[in-house]
Amino acid sequence: MQRTCALAGVLSLIALSGVSAQNDARVWTLGGLEEKDADSIYLGYGVPESDDSLGSFTCAPGSGVVKIWVAETSDKLKAGDKATAVLSVGQKTAKVTGKLVPNEEAGVPSFEGSLQAKEPIFAAMTNGETLNISIGGAQRTAPLADAADKFKKFAAACAKR
Repeated sequence: MQRTCALAGVLSLIALSGVSAQNDARVWTLGGLEEKDADSIYLGYGVPESDDSLGSFTCAPGSGVVKIWVAETSDKLKAGDKATAVLSVGQKTAKVTGKLVPNEEAGVPSFEGSLQAKEPIFAAMTNGETLNISIGGAQRTAPLADAADKFKKFAAACAKR
C-alpha cells in the first residue's frame, strides 16, 4: 500500500512538473507586422511551434477591431452558446460578448469575441503584470512581463485609421 501511495505521489509530482514546464515555455508571439501588406496582425500566448495556446488577439491592420480567441473554457459550457469573457489587468476590466465554438482537441469549447482596439484594457496590458480571463467559471491567466512592447506595437497596428 505504501509503495502505491509513494508511486502515486511521484507520478503526481511528475505530472505537475510537466504542466509547470509547459506553462514556463509559453511566450507572447507577435506576427504580421513584418509583412508590408499583411491582412492580419496576431498576438498570441502559447508554446511556439505547438498547439499549446492560451489564446490570441488578432486584427486587420487599421481596422480598430480586435478579435479575441481563448482556446479552452469550461466543460460546463456548450459550443454554440453565447458567452461573456471578462478580461482584467489590475483594476481595469473589459467584458467581451461572444460565442463558444467547438474544440474537439481540448474537449471543451473555445471562446470567440471582439472589442474595439481603443478599449482601455489594451493599454492596461502594456504596463500590467497579469492578464486574467474569466469565462463561465473558467479562469485563465497569462503573465504580461516582457510583453509590453509587443502589446504597444499590436495596439498601434490595430488602431482605427
